[in-house]
Amino acid sequence: MRINAFSDVCLRVVMLLAASPEAAIMTSRAISEAIATPYNHVSKAIIRLRELGLVEVARGRSGGVRISAEGRKATIGWLLRQLDTRLDLAACITPNGPCPLLDGCGVRGALRRAREAFYSDLDAVVIASQPHNQPETRVFY
Repeated sequence: MRINAFSDVCLRVVMLLAASPEAAIMTSRAISEAIATPYNHVSKAIIRLRELGLVEVARGRSGGVRISAEGRKATIGWLLRQLDTRLDLAACITPNGPCPLLDGCGVRGALRRAREAFYSDLDAVVIASQPHNQPETRVFY
């Protein structure tokens, strides 16, 4: 199973904020530099994480982002489910229309069950528990 790039950025942001001292506020620029990810990608991730209640955002001169109480409890499985917008892992479409095997095919169901097993296993992993030491500069290379 492979997660998409947006989910990866979201996980990195939450992990970085979780590794920061309690109630620490970081700017989105500082987060971008720390996880070596373009600023616009980080900004979009922060917007989505705020919608999900995992981060708190304060605007203005002394504003920034910090992890919320919900963010400290969220699991990787839950977050990936929220971010996964694909209905099916297999498109089942050919250049000439629907796959001719579609009616009798069980692959879509098997892939759906495999994805849920992947997420279920990650339901036991709290995101905030993953960073084991506080970052000094970069978290990921």
